[in-house]
Amino acid sequence: MALTQEQMAFIQQQLEGLPPEEQERKLQEILSQLPQEEVESLKQQQCPFCMIAEGKIPAKVVYEDAFVKAVLDINPASKGHVIVFPKQHYMLTSMMPDNEIARIFQVANKLSKVVFEVVNAKGTNIFVANGQSAGQNAPHVLVHVIPRFDNDKLGLAWQPKKGDEKEMEEIAKKIKERKITVGQEKPVVEEVKVEKSSVGDVFRLP
Repeated sequence: MALTQEQMAFIQQQLEGLPPEEQERKLQEILSQLPQEEVESLKQQQCPFCMIAEGKIPAKVVYEDAFVKAVLDINPASKGHVIVFPKQHYMLTSMMPDNEIARIFQVANKLSKVVFEVVNAKGTNIFVANGQSAGQNAPHVLVHVIPRFDNDKLGLAWQPKKGDEKEMEEIAKKIKERKITVGQEKPVVEEVKVEKSSVGDVFRLP
């Protein structure tokens, strides 16, 4: 039985704001309380991007490898708008392993350059909505590559305002206390190769 949108939203709300380890623990706790068919539904049936990854929903594929797929957005913010996403189902980027995070953003960066040239854009935004409060409306990690043009009137900006010095100091202290470490893996992407396919140009990375 498929999960409702309300159930999906409730699960996302339970995970928001938690550190990665706690998110994983909380998600496993939620999944353990669901029937197996609903667990599968959560991972796939309610997620169109899992179905696109499996080829069950047709899409204009512009890139694919073992971990990542990229397609043209069917409701684009601008022409050439590409969505890059992991084939494995993850609801939030903080749930992804470091190597897959590196891969998806390397792919997004390479596609940004290619799409920039293909549609003669004046710039690009690489955009992630992580969690419902941030505007995420699909239960799957998505990285948007959005070509920008002069006077395109896309509302992706916000009004800067002066931060509270004391609050900023406290936040900075708490972040540093987490002692974040980042691996030193070599880049996994070297170059983009363009090949012809039935859906047009397909960009392939090694």
